[in-house]
Parts: sequence; C-alpha cells; structure tokens
Amino acid sequence: MSNISSEKIKSLREKTGAGIMDCKNALVENNGEIENAIDWLRKKGVAKADKKSSRIAAQGLVGVATSNQLSCIIEVNSETDFVSKNQDFQNFIERLLQLAIKKQYILEEFLLSDFEETTNVNDALKNIIAKIGENIVIRRLSYISINSEKSKIGFYIHNKVSENLGKIACLVKGTSDNTDKNTADLLKKIAMHVAASKPLALNEQNLDKHTLNREKQIFLEQLSNSGKPKDIVEKIVDGKVKKFISEITLLNQNWILEPSMSVSKVISEFNNENSCNFEILDYKLFILGEGIETDAKDFKEEVASQLADTK
Repeated sequence: MSNISSEKIKSLREKTGAGIMDCKNALVENNGEIENAIDWLRKKGVAKADKKSSRIAAQGLVGVATSNQLSCIIEVNSETDFVSKNQDFQNFIERLLQLAIKKQYILEEFLLSDFEETTNVNDALKNIIAKIGENIVIRRLSYISINSEKSKIGFYIHNKVSENLGKIACLVKGTSDNTDKNTADLLKKIAMHVAASKPLALNEQNLDKHTLNREKQIFLEQLSNSGKPKDIVEKIVDGKVKKFISEITLLNQNWILEPSMSVSKVISEFNNENSCNFEILDYKLFILGEGIETDAKDFKEEVASQLADTK
C-alpha cells in the first residue's frame, strides 16, 4: 500500500514525533493503520535506542521539585547540549520530577515505576531516545525530606532553561520558627553560595574521614624533605588541614556575598537581627556531567561513528 495520505503521515508524526519518511514507511508497512504503525515505530525506535545506549551522555539538564513532604533533585543526561533546549526533552524531565516527588525512590526502583498507565519510566526513556535520536540517561536522583513545620527548603538553578531546570541545581534545607520572606531569601542565597562554592560537606563532622586523612597525608609528604623539626611540621600540617576544612565545608566557607564573613557568621547575624533560630540542616548539589568521563574522539572518528549508526 503506497498511496498514503499526507493527513495520515501528519497524524502519525504528531502522535510519535518521528520523521516524515519513518512515518510514511510505517504506514506503508502496516496498510495505513495508524495504531499498528505506532507500534511498528516504537519497535524500530527501541532498537535504535538500544544501539545508542553505548554512546556517552554527559550533557543534558538537572532539575528540582518540591512538595510539602519531599524535595527532589535529578540529573538526566544527553549526548549534546542542543538536546537540553528541546521541549520534548524538558517536558520528559518535568514529568520525571512530578513522579519522583511522590515518594522517596532509589534510582533502580524509580526506573521501574509507572510513567503512565501502561508504561514504566524505563519504557518512556526508550521512547524519548527514539524520538530525539540521542542516548539519554537518567543518571541520578536524591531527596531531602521535610519532616516538620519548621523545615524550610530553598533552591537555586544556574544557567536555567526553565524555572526548575538548568545546568547546576541546589537544594538547601533549613529549620526556623520564622516563616517570613527574610528566611526564604537567606535560603535562596545559601543555595546560590553552594552552587558557586561547591562545598563537600555541611561541616567538619559530616566530612568524609577518608578525604580528610588523604589531604593530611599529602601535606605531610609535601613537608617530608623540608628539614623542619617534627613538631613544627605537625603544626604546619594542622594549619593546612584547618584551612582545607574551612574551604570545603559549607558553614566554614567564606560567604560569597561578603568574603570577610563565614557562612555560619552570616547565619548568626541573621538570627540576631530577626530574633529567630535559623540553621542549615542539609543540602544537595548536582552539577551537570560531574564525574562523567567523556570520550576524546577526534572529528573524523565522530563523523564515522554517526554514519555507522545510520546503517
């Protein structure tokens, strides 16, 4: 059946987002039956998705969502930055956030959860891969629970493409008996500080001991041939460790808006000025592509790889 109307092709494109020739071929293969053509395209799309899944995805978007009980932060990767501007891609992440905020999932559980009545998140992921034509990965998600009326959440999105999607996302949880605008403003500013300063922990108590010991050993090694007495070396190392802690723990960092003050000092002054007991309890920071090793292909290799995928 080669006489396929343009109306049917248009209808199939609207339903699937597939290309014109793919839609025409699907309708030809299925005698003009749109529902069968949709299934045919999905099967073809899934095959393409599986082939693309080996390609490195380090671009994309991070995003946040909040409810009365939970705040969620998610990272979804694509192969190119161009896809981050795609409305279908953005809508997909928004839908993921709507689902993720319903309960506190681990990633593996979330991928198997319902996306729609007959589709789980993994299936929906394969469909969006087929539609957009790039490998897409739901890389990670994390939560902050809101477990009391005094708990407050602030967030910040850097390089945002929408109100809650961008390249860097930060959630900050505080607690206070003060619910006015000043508290919300401070939370937003602290979230901005975290996005810019990238602390590794809230305070020294939350700092990974392995990280601390590793830095201490590096400092000791640097001074091993200095010729200084052991007690002097230990004092120098202690000073370096304290400086390291102040640089990587949120409450000890220099406040980005006033570097002469620490974050903890800013909070203390805020409490004095507003007669409240505000404190930071937790934060989550997602930086797009952080820790992903990209493949250093040259241009010739990249073109050859893309041509191979079209066969």
